[in-house]
Amino acid sequence: MSDALKAIQKEKYNPGDYIFFEGDIENHFYIVETGVVNIFTKDHTGQRIPIIDIVDGESFGEFAMISKAPRSATAQAVTDVVLVKVSEEGFKQLMSELPVWAESMLASFVDRLQNMTDKVRELEQFKKRS
Repeated sequence: MSDALKAIQKEKYNPGDYIFFEGDIENHFYIVETGVVNIFTKDHTGQRIPIIDIVDGESFGEFAMISKAPRSATAQAVTDVVLVKVSEEGFKQLMSELPVWAESMLASFVDRLQNMTDKVRELEQFKKRS
């Protein structure tokens, strides 16, 4: 398989299939071609906390890839889903078409969103109870 084909691939998931788990370390993101993907985390008791549903044309998983940090949430197919999986190399190919400032702007955006996620986790309902 050529590098270009490895950089961008299609994947299919059935309802209930997990795409990735919070804490996973991976170097790719996804674009939803068709279907619905739920992004969620869990509180200290294991209670599921929905974050967002991702639908056709939207992407997810970029934060971990750009920041090189573990996944901050879990992704699960809600419906039959077809995803375009874009590797870090594929992302760099896509970004090479944009000015350097665009990549810098995206990295800054990821930092701000990660900080927001960290702050939400500090809220009282996420803290362990004694």
